[in-house]
Order: sequence, then structure tokens, then C-alpha cells
Amino acid sequence: MPSPTPAAWQQPAPHPTYLRLLGALLTQRGIDVEPLLTAAQITRRAIDNDSGLIPYGPAHALIIAALERSASPWLGLAFGAAAQTHAHGSVGNAALSSPTLDAALQSIARYLGLRTRAVRFVLDRGDTETTLRIVPLFDLGAAGGFLADAVLVIIERMLEALSGQRLRGARYRLPQVSPPWAARYRDYLSGQIEFGAPDWPSLLLDRDFLQQPCLTSDASAHARACQECDRELARCEHASSLTAQVQSLLLSCGEDFPSAAAMATQLHLSPRSLFRRLAGEQSSYRELLDHQRSERACWLLQNTSLPVERIAERLGYADPSNFSRSFRRWVGVTPRVFRRQPDGTSR
Repeated sequence: MPSPTPAAWQQPAPHPTYLRLLGALLTQRGIDVEPLLTAAQITRRAIDNDSGLIPYGPAHALIIAALERSASPWLGLAFGAAAQTHAHGSVGNAALSSPTLDAALQSIARYLGLRTRAVRFVLDRGDTETTLRIVPLFDLGAAGGFLADAVLVIIERMLEALSGQRLRGARYRLPQVSPPWAARYRDYLSGQIEFGAPDWPSLLLDRDFLQQPCLTSDASAHARACQECDRELARCEHASSLTAQVQSLLLSCGEDFPSAAAMATQLHLSPRSLFRRLAGEQSSYRELLDHQRSERACWLLQNTSLPVERIAERLGYADPSNFSRSFRRWVGVTPRVFRRQPDGTSR
């Protein structure tokens, strides 16, 4: 695959729920998550907001920091075991209420894009086996192994919950060479594990096993869950607008906010086309930039002791008084008043 590009890593990839779960897992291990979030340029507001996916670039940085800080290259396996079915939202609900295990896998494959756009599932049905392949949608970089391990454990645990059985007959094919810590896979996966596979990470299951009914099958609940997922997919299609692309790029750039001309260049547009198309979506670059600046300013005021002048400078304001006026327009109070209200109730 080609080398990762900034454009690819600006794709919205994981749902914020998964970053919260990763943070909880690290906290359980005595690791302070906040410095890792700051280094990855992920705000607490971003991961506490369930209205959209986090760009892959910051998520990748957080995963790599988590792997290094925990000194556990098998952290993806532990993460997958910690991710309960309810963590997958409407996708998990559609799988839980499916009539059969095969239908549950189909539901997950169909609606996976609601939880991540870093990978997709491909189901290949043979005469005796069904293969589920985890296909990356772009180069996942050093976090790819973590993601594949997590997904395999999540799928196994979900199928075990739906069937009430261990997946002892399952086979896992992993493309990497067997690592020194390969024995850890046995702690999390029940089936046979094969390293050095020529293809994407895969799970092979007996087709007869997949025809079993789900213990939690519920036809009416399944119909409702699929309708909800379909509505969410429709909203995601709408979110592929230029406004959403600009929001995603601004979210991923930390405090180094680009000019309108630089943003237009990233999107392969002229500045005039950028302004015209945003206006057609009842938006503007200034409004989107102000929103991201206000979010970052609030976080810095609440979570750091940086002087207001330094925060203004970091956000691109040469004159602190201009920053204070802008902040008052965004929030309704001055930066210093806002800082004295650490819960941000003035917003």
C-alpha cells in the first residue's frame, strides 16, 4: 500500500466511544491519559461528543502513545476484550437482535462505517467456511496491528455472547510474523492462530456454526435497529459535505489553523470555490474556524495555566485584545472570567 498521506489520515475513523474506552483501560493501568490526549491534539470535548467520528491522525497518535506508555504491544487484544457489545451503539444492537450468527456478521459488515471508516469487513462464503477479512481503507501505519487485534477479539466475544459457545473451531490468519509475545493471543482468542498469512487479517468460521440462531434474536428489535442504522448512514452521507470535510481538517490540525487559501489548497479547490460551496451549505470558513478556535481556547483556559496572552498567540492572534474580543463574542464572557468558572457554565 502507499505511504500514509495527511489527506488519508484526516479521514474520520474511530467513534469517540473507543477513545474513551482506551482512556479507561489506560487509567486502570495507572496511566495518566490527559498528557497523551494533549500530545495527540485530541480535546476532551472531542471524545466526549458522540456526534461524529475522530480523524484517524490524532487517533493513531493516541494509540501509539498508549502502546508505548503501557509497554504492552498486545494492548489491542486487551482493548477488544474490554469493549462490550453495548459500546458499539446501534451497530451492536443490530447484531444482538439478528436472527442468526451469519446475519449478525452481515449487520456488522453493513454498518461498520458508523463506528469507524478506517477498515471495512469483507465476507467470503465458501462451501464449508465463511471468511471475514479486515480490509484497511488506507494505510493504518503503526496502529494497524492494534486495530486488527482489537477487532478480532471484539468479533469473537460478540459471537460467543450471541451463541453461548466458545469459538474453538475458529481460525485466525494474521499477516505479521509471530511476535515474541505471541502466547498472549491464547489469552484472548479461542481458535487456531496462524501467523505470516499473505492476506489481510482474517477470521475463518464454519458455515454450519454461523447458521445457529442468536440467543438474543428479536425480529422487531432487529428491524428497529437496522432502521436506526440506515438513518445514521444517511446522515453520514450528508456529513460528507464540504462543511464536514473542513470541520474534520480543522479538528485534526491542533492549534496551527490554516488560512482559507491553505485550506482550499488541501481540498484541491480555489479559495473562491471554497467560499462559494460553503455558502451553498449555509456555512462559511470564518464560522467554522471560529468554532474550532473557541473550542480550543476553552480547553486551554480550563486545562492549562498558560497566560491568556500565550493562548492568544497559540491560536494565531498577534494582539491579545483581539483574542479577548473574539472570545467574548464566542462565549459571552472574557477569557479571564471564563477561567474562573472551570466547569464552563458560562457557555
